[in-house]
Amino acid sequence: MDSNQMTCPVCGAHFNSQEEMDSHAKQMHGNQGSQQEHAITCSKCGFNASSTSEIEKHNSEMTSDPKHSMTGQM
Repeated sequence: MDSNQMTCPVCGAHFNSQEEMDSHAKQMHGNQGSQQEHAITCSKCGFNASSTSEIEKHNSEMTSDPKHSMTGQM
């Protein structure tokens, strides 16, 4: 999977953009999909993740990014 792809938190389908995933979630999962969107926000940079595994992946990828270590500064 491309690291820039989004993963549907309900069924695990992969999409190239947040917009594609949002559209899929609304069409295929109704409220179930939209309720789970962006359930977790990174406290350091504001990145929105749709699952615990996605935020964990984000955190591990961002440990070497200087912007990620400067809380409140972008």
